[in-house]
Amino acid sequence: MSGNPRYVDVALAGERAREFEGERRRRIEERRQQEEDRRRARAAAHASRLAVERERLSGRLVALARRTEALAGIRVSGTAEDERQGVLRTLAVLGTRLARVSNQADADAVHLDLVAAARRLEAVRAGLAAALAEDERLAALALVETRLDEWDDREALDADGAQAVADQLAAVRAGVADTRTFRFGYARLNELVGEHLTLVARRTALLAEARDSAQEAAESLEAILTEADALDVELPGRADAQEIRDLLAVHLAAGRFQEAAHGAVRLAGAAPSLEKALEEHLDRRELARHVTEAAVLAGLVIVEVSPAVRAARLAYDGDLTAEVVARLRDEGVDPVSAQ
Repeated sequence: MSGNPRYVDVALAGERAREFEGERRRRIEERRQQEEDRRRARAAAHASRLAVERERLSGRLVALARRTEALAGIRVSGTAEDERQGVLRTLAVLGTRLARVSNQADADAVHLDLVAAARRLEAVRAGLAAALAEDERLAALALVETRLDEWDDREALDADGAQAVADQLAAVRAGVADTRTFRFGYARLNELVGEHLTLVARRTALLAEARDSAQEAAESLEAILTEADALDVELPGRADAQEIRDLLAVHLAAGRFQEAAHGAVRLAGAAPSLEKALEEHLDRRELARHVTEAAVLAGLVIVEVSPAVRAARLAYDGDLTAEVVARLRDEGVDPVSAQ
Protein backbone atom coordinates (compact mmCIF):
# COMPACT_ATOMS: atom_id res chain seq x y z
CA MET A 1 0.00 0.00 0.00
CA SER A 2 1.31 3.51 -0.85
CA GLY A 3 2.67 5.56 2.03
CA ASN A 4 0.74 8.70 1.10
CA PRO A 5 -2.36 7.88 -0.96
CA ARG A 6 -4.97 10.39 -1.99
CA TYR A 7 -8.72 9.89 -1.52
CA VAL A 8 -11.84 10.57 -3.49
CA ASP A 9 -15.46 9.85 -2.55
CA VAL A 10 -17.36 8.35 -5.45
CA ALA A 11 -20.90 7.21 -6.21
CA LEU A 12 -22.28 5.03 -8.94
CA ALA A 13 -24.09 6.72 -11.80
CA GLY A 14 -25.71 5.87 -15.11
CA GLU A 15 -25.71 2.27 -16.21
CA ARG A 16 -23.64 1.09 -13.25
CA ALA A 17 -26.12 2.59 -10.80
CA ARG A 18 -28.99 0.94 -12.65
CA GLU A 19 -27.15 -2.38 -12.72
CA PHE A 20 -26.40 -2.12 -9.00
CA GLU A 21 -30.03 -1.42 -8.12
CA GLY A 22 -31.28 -4.10 -10.49
CA GLU A 23 -29.07 -6.74 -8.91
CA ARG A 24 -30.24 -5.67 -5.47
CA ARG A 25 -33.89 -5.88 -6.48
CA ARG A 26 -33.28 -9.29 -8.05
CA ARG A 27 -31.82 -10.66 -4.81
CA ILE A 28 -34.67 -9.27 -2.74
CA GLU A 29 -37.32 -10.58 -5.14
CA GLU A 30 -35.67 -14.00 -5.21
CA ARG A 31 -35.78 -14.16 -1.41
CA ARG A 32 -39.40 -13.01 -1.40
CA GLN A 33 -40.33 -15.73 -3.89
CA GLN A 34 -38.51 -18.37 -1.85
CA GLU A 35 -40.35 -17.23 1.28
CA GLU A 36 -43.66 -17.43 -0.58
CA ASP A 37 -42.80 -20.99 -1.68
CA ARG A 38 -42.02 -21.90 1.93
CA ARG A 39 -45.26 -20.29 3.09
CA ARG A 40 -47.27 -22.33 0.61
CA ALA A 41 -45.52 -25.52 1.70
CA ARG A 42 -46.24 -24.72 5.35
CA ALA A 43 -49.88 -23.99 4.53
CA ALA A 44 -50.24 -27.34 2.76
CA ALA A 45 -48.62 -29.16 5.69
CA HIS A 46 -50.84 -27.29 8.12
CA ALA A 47 -53.96 -28.24 6.18
CA SER A 48 -52.88 -31.88 6.31
CA ARG A 49 -52.25 -31.71 10.07
CA LEU A 50 -55.58 -29.96 10.59
CA ALA A 51 -57.39 -32.76 8.78
CA VAL A 52 -55.73 -35.29 11.08
CA GLU A 53 -56.61 -33.17 14.12
CA ARG A 54 -60.22 -32.85 12.98
CA GLU A 55 -60.41 -36.62 12.62
CA ARG A 56 -58.91 -37.12 16.08
CA LEU A 57 -61.35 -34.69 17.69
CA SER A 58 -64.22 -36.32 15.84
CA GLY A 59 -63.23 -39.66 17.36
CA ARG A 60 -63.16 -38.14 20.84
CA LEU A 61 -66.53 -36.49 20.29
CA VAL A 62 -68.11 -39.77 19.19
CA ALA A 63 -66.61 -41.63 22.14
CA LEU A 64 -67.88 -38.98 24.54
CA ALA A 65 -71.35 -39.11 22.99
CA ARG A 66 -71.41 -42.89 23.46
CA ARG A 67 -70.40 -42.55 27.11
CA THR A 68 -73.11 -39.95 27.58
CA GLU A 69 -75.75 -42.18 26.02
CA ALA A 70 -74.55 -45.15 28.05
CA LEU A 71 -75.08 -43.24 31.27
CA ALA A 72 -78.83 -43.06 30.68
CA GLY A 73 -80.89 -45.25 32.95
CA ILE A 74 -83.11 -45.48 35.95
CA ARG A 75 -80.45 -44.14 38.31
CA VAL A 76 -80.03 -40.96 36.24
CA SER A 77 -82.95 -38.65 36.87
CA GLY A 78 -83.86 -35.13 37.84
CA THR A 79 -80.96 -32.70 37.80
CA ALA A 80 -78.48 -35.40 36.74
CA GLU A 81 -80.57 -36.27 33.70
CA ASP A 82 -80.92 -32.61 32.80
CA GLU A 83 -77.16 -32.28 32.94
CA ARG A 84 -76.67 -35.40 30.82
CA GLN A 85 -79.08 -34.06 28.21
CA GLY A 86 -77.20 -30.75 28.32
CA VAL A 87 -73.97 -32.57 27.52
CA LEU A 88 -75.64 -34.23 24.54
CA ARG A 89 -76.84 -30.86 23.24
CA THR A 90 -73.34 -29.44 23.69
CA LEU A 91 -71.87 -32.34 21.74
CA ALA A 92 -74.31 -31.75 18.89
CA VAL A 93 -73.18 -28.12 18.67
CA LEU A 94 -69.52 -29.15 18.86
CA GLY A 95 -70.08 -31.61 16.01
CA THR A 96 -71.35 -28.77 13.84
CA ARG A 97 -68.44 -26.54 14.83
CA LEU A 98 -65.94 -29.29 14.22
CA ALA A 99 -67.20 -29.79 10.67
CA ARG A 100 -66.49 -26.11 10.00
CA VAL A 101 -63.03 -25.98 11.55
CA SER A 102 -60.68 -24.22 9.14
CA ASN A 103 -57.70 -23.30 11.31
CA GLN A 104 -55.80 -24.47 14.36
CA ALA A 105 -57.33 -21.86 16.66
CA ASP A 106 -60.83 -23.17 15.88
CA ALA A 107 -59.68 -26.74 16.46
CA ASP A 108 -58.13 -25.78 19.79
CA ALA A 109 -61.36 -24.07 20.88
CA VAL A 110 -63.41 -27.19 20.03
CA HIS A 111 -60.86 -29.31 21.88
CA LEU A 112 -61.16 -27.25 25.05
CA ASP A 113 -64.95 -27.37 24.88
CA LEU A 114 -64.82 -31.15 24.46
CA VAL A 115 -62.69 -31.40 27.60
CA ALA A 116 -65.20 -29.21 29.44
CA ALA A 117 -68.10 -31.40 28.25
CA ALA A 118 -66.29 -34.51 29.45
CA ARG A 119 -65.83 -32.88 32.86
CA ARG A 120 -69.58 -32.19 33.05
CA LEU A 121 -70.40 -35.78 32.14
CA GLU A 122 -68.00 -37.24 34.68
CA ALA A 123 -69.48 -34.95 37.34
CA VAL A 124 -72.83 -36.61 36.64
CA ARG A 125 -71.20 -40.04 36.95
CA ALA A 126 -69.52 -39.01 40.21
CA GLY A 127 -72.91 -38.03 41.59
CA LEU A 128 -74.06 -41.61 41.04
CA ALA A 129 -71.02 -43.15 42.71
CA ALA A 130 -72.83 -44.18 45.85
CA ALA A 131 -75.31 -46.26 43.82
CA LEU A 132 -72.68 -48.12 41.82
CA ALA A 133 -71.88 -51.76 42.50
CA GLU A 134 -68.23 -52.65 43.02
CA ASP A 135 -67.77 -53.96 39.48
CA GLU A 136 -69.32 -50.74 38.16
CA ARG A 137 -66.92 -48.73 40.28
CA LEU A 138 -63.98 -50.60 38.78
CA ALA A 139 -65.42 -49.99 35.32
CA ALA A 140 -65.70 -46.27 36.11
CA LEU A 141 -62.03 -46.19 37.13
CA ALA A 142 -61.08 -48.04 33.94
CA LEU A 143 -62.96 -45.36 32.02
CA VAL A 144 -60.88 -42.68 33.75
CA GLU A 145 -57.72 -44.48 32.67
CA THR A 146 -59.05 -44.68 29.09
CA ARG A 147 -59.58 -40.90 29.08
CA LEU A 148 -56.05 -40.35 30.36
CA ASP A 149 -54.53 -42.73 27.79
CA GLU A 150 -55.89 -40.52 24.99
CA TRP A 151 -53.23 -37.92 25.91
CA ASP A 152 -49.76 -39.11 24.98
CA ASP A 153 -47.83 -36.10 26.26
CA ARG A 154 -49.88 -35.06 29.28
CA GLU A 155 -47.16 -35.95 31.81
CA ALA A 156 -44.63 -33.75 30.01
CA LEU A 157 -47.07 -30.85 29.78
CA ASP A 158 -48.37 -31.05 33.35
CA ALA A 159 -46.18 -33.28 35.49
CA ASP A 160 -47.66 -32.10 38.80
CA GLY A 161 -51.22 -32.63 37.61
CA ALA A 162 -50.38 -36.05 36.21
CA GLN A 163 -48.85 -37.11 39.52
CA ALA A 164 -51.83 -35.81 41.51
CA VAL A 165 -54.21 -37.76 39.26
CA ALA A 166 -52.10 -40.94 39.56
CA ASP A 167 -51.99 -40.67 43.35
CA GLN A 168 -55.74 -40.08 43.63
CA LEU A 169 -56.53 -42.90 41.21
CA ALA A 170 -54.47 -45.31 43.30
CA ALA A 171 -56.19 -44.13 46.49
CA VAL A 172 -59.68 -44.52 45.01
CA ARG A 173 -58.86 -47.98 43.69
CA ALA A 174 -57.59 -49.00 47.11
CA GLY A 175 -60.88 -47.92 48.70
CA VAL A 176 -63.22 -49.16 45.98
CA ALA A 177 -65.02 -51.56 48.31
CA ASP A 178 -66.11 -48.81 50.70
CA THR A 179 -69.07 -46.81 49.43
CA ARG A 180 -68.31 -43.59 51.28
CA THR A 181 -64.59 -43.68 50.51
CA PHE A 182 -65.25 -44.35 46.83
CA ARG A 183 -67.95 -41.69 46.55
CA PHE A 184 -65.82 -38.81 47.79
CA GLY A 185 -62.57 -40.13 46.34
CA TYR A 186 -64.07 -40.63 42.90
CA ALA A 187 -65.57 -37.14 42.91
CA ARG A 188 -62.16 -35.67 43.78
CA LEU A 189 -60.50 -37.83 41.14
CA ASN A 190 -62.74 -36.44 38.43
CA GLU A 191 -62.05 -32.88 39.57
CA LEU A 192 -58.31 -33.52 39.33
CA VAL A 193 -58.61 -35.22 35.93
CA GLY A 194 -60.70 -32.34 34.58
CA GLU A 195 -58.25 -29.71 35.81
CA HIS A 196 -55.28 -31.71 34.53
CA LEU A 197 -56.66 -32.35 31.04
CA THR A 198 -57.90 -28.78 30.65
CA LEU A 199 -54.42 -27.51 31.45
CA VAL A 200 -52.84 -30.04 29.10
CA ALA A 201 -55.21 -29.01 26.29
CA ARG A 202 -54.32 -25.34 26.74
CA ARG A 203 -50.62 -26.06 26.87
CA THR A 204 -50.88 -28.32 23.84
CA ALA A 205 -52.36 -25.42 21.90
CA LEU A 206 -49.61 -23.07 23.07
CA LEU A 207 -46.92 -25.59 22.19
CA ALA A 208 -48.41 -26.12 18.72
CA GLU A 209 -48.44 -22.36 18.16
CA ALA A 210 -44.81 -22.11 19.28
CA ARG A 211 -43.89 -25.03 17.02
CA ASP A 212 -45.47 -23.37 13.98
CA SER A 213 -43.72 -20.07 14.74
CA ALA A 214 -40.44 -21.88 15.29
CA GLN A 215 -40.71 -23.72 11.98
CA GLU A 216 -41.34 -20.52 10.06
CA ALA A 217 -38.46 -18.70 11.76
CA ALA A 218 -36.08 -21.66 11.39
CA GLU A 219 -36.82 -21.93 7.66
CA SER A 220 -36.17 -18.22 7.17
CA LEU A 221 -32.93 -18.48 9.13
CA GLU A 222 -31.77 -21.51 7.19
CA ALA A 223 -32.46 -19.75 3.89
CA ILE A 224 -30.33 -16.76 4.90
CA LEU A 225 -27.49 -18.94 6.17
CA THR A 226 -27.55 -21.04 3.00
CA GLU A 227 -27.37 -17.91 0.84
CA ALA A 228 -24.53 -16.53 2.96
CA ASP A 229 -22.58 -19.78 2.65
CA ALA A 230 -23.09 -19.88 -1.12
CA LEU A 231 -21.76 -16.31 -1.39
CA ASP A 232 -18.94 -16.91 1.12
CA VAL A 233 -20.24 -14.27 3.54
CA GLU A 234 -19.55 -14.52 7.27
CA LEU A 235 -22.51 -12.98 9.09
CA PRO A 236 -22.19 -11.35 12.51
CA GLY A 237 -24.65 -12.90 14.94
CA ARG A 238 -24.81 -16.20 13.06
CA ALA A 239 -23.59 -18.32 15.99
CA ASP A 240 -26.04 -16.67 18.37
CA ALA A 241 -28.96 -17.31 16.01
CA GLN A 242 -27.95 -20.96 15.60
CA GLU A 243 -27.73 -21.33 19.37
CA ILE A 244 -31.26 -19.91 19.76
CA ARG A 245 -32.51 -22.33 17.09
CA ASP A 246 -30.88 -25.36 18.72
CA LEU A 247 -32.12 -24.46 22.21
CA LEU A 248 -35.61 -23.91 20.84
CA ALA A 249 -35.58 -27.42 19.36
CA VAL A 250 -34.71 -28.81 22.80
CA HIS A 251 -37.57 -26.89 24.45
CA LEU A 252 -40.05 -28.09 21.84
CA ALA A 253 -38.94 -31.70 22.20
CA ALA A 254 -39.32 -31.47 25.98
CA GLY A 255 -42.76 -29.85 25.77
CA ARG A 256 -41.61 -26.69 27.56
CA PHE A 257 -44.24 -24.47 25.98
CA GLN A 258 -43.31 -21.19 27.72
CA GLU A 259 -39.62 -21.46 26.87
CA ALA A 260 -40.52 -22.58 23.35
CA ALA A 261 -42.80 -19.59 22.80
CA HIS A 262 -40.08 -17.21 24.01
CA GLY A 263 -37.46 -18.94 21.86
CA ALA A 264 -39.69 -18.75 18.79
CA VAL A 265 -40.01 -14.99 19.24
CA ARG A 266 -36.24 -14.62 19.59
CA LEU A 267 -35.58 -16.76 16.53
CA ALA A 268 -38.14 -14.83 14.49
CA GLY A 269 -36.18 -11.66 15.27
CA ALA A 270 -32.84 -13.16 14.31
CA ALA A 271 -33.55 -13.91 10.64
CA PRO A 272 -34.41 -10.33 9.58
CA SER A 273 -31.29 -9.01 11.32
CA LEU A 274 -29.10 -11.51 9.52
CA GLU A 275 -30.82 -10.79 6.21
CA LYS A 276 -30.14 -7.08 6.68
CA ALA A 277 -26.50 -7.78 7.48
CA LEU A 278 -26.21 -10.03 4.43
CA GLU A 279 -27.78 -7.45 2.14
CA GLU A 280 -25.50 -4.69 3.43
CA HIS A 281 -22.45 -6.91 2.89
CA LEU A 282 -23.52 -7.77 -0.64
CA ASP A 283 -24.21 -4.09 -1.39
CA ARG A 284 -20.72 -3.15 -0.27
CA ARG A 285 -19.16 -6.02 -2.19
CA GLU A 286 -21.03 -5.11 -5.38
CA LEU A 287 -20.26 -1.41 -4.93
CA ALA A 288 -16.56 -2.15 -4.46
CA ARG A 289 -16.55 -4.29 -7.59
CA HIS A 290 -18.09 -1.55 -9.71
CA VAL A 291 -15.78 1.16 -8.35
CA THR A 292 -12.67 -0.98 -8.74
CA GLU A 293 -13.57 -1.95 -12.28
CA ALA A 294 -14.30 1.64 -13.30
CA ALA A 295 -11.14 3.00 -11.64
CA VAL A 296 -8.94 0.48 -13.42
CA LEU A 297 -10.52 1.33 -16.75
CA ALA A 298 -10.03 5.03 -16.00
CA GLY A 299 -6.32 4.49 -15.39
CA LEU A 300 -6.17 5.10 -11.63
CA VAL A 301 -3.69 3.21 -9.49
CA ILE A 302 -5.94 1.83 -6.78
CA VAL A 303 -4.69 1.51 -3.22
CA GLU A 304 -7.94 0.64 -1.49
CA VAL A 305 -11.71 0.83 -1.95
CA SER A 306 -13.80 1.43 1.18
CA PRO A 307 -17.47 0.97 0.27
CA ALA A 308 -20.28 2.44 2.38
CA VAL A 309 -24.04 2.10 1.86
CA ARG A 310 -24.42 3.88 -1.48
CA ALA A 311 -20.98 5.46 -1.99
CA ALA A 312 -17.34 4.53 -1.55
CA ARG A 313 -14.04 6.11 -0.66
CA LEU A 314 -11.33 5.35 -3.19
CA ALA A 315 -7.69 5.53 -2.12
CA TYR A 316 -5.34 6.00 -5.10
CA ASP A 317 -1.84 7.01 -6.13
CA GLY A 318 -1.13 9.73 -8.68
CA ASP A 319 -3.22 12.69 -9.77
CA LEU A 320 -6.95 12.91 -10.28
CA THR A 321 -6.80 14.91 -13.47
CA ALA A 322 -9.78 16.24 -15.39
CA GLU A 323 -9.13 13.55 -17.95
CA VAL A 324 -9.23 10.80 -15.30
CA VAL A 325 -12.39 12.28 -13.82
CA ALA A 326 -14.00 12.29 -17.25
CA ARG A 327 -13.04 8.65 -17.80
CA LEU A 328 -14.43 7.71 -14.37
CA ARG A 329 -17.71 9.37 -15.26
CA ASP A 330 -17.73 7.62 -18.61
CA GLU A 331 -17.41 4.34 -16.68
CA GLY A 332 -20.39 5.17 -14.46
CA VAL A 333 -18.54 6.36 -11.33
CA ASP A 334 -19.05 9.96 -10.27
CA PRO A 335 -16.39 11.61 -8.05
CA VAL A 336 -18.12 13.54 -5.30
CA SER A 337 -15.18 15.05 -3.41
CA ALA A 338 -11.43 14.64 -3.41
CA GLN A 339 -8.91 14.95 -0.56
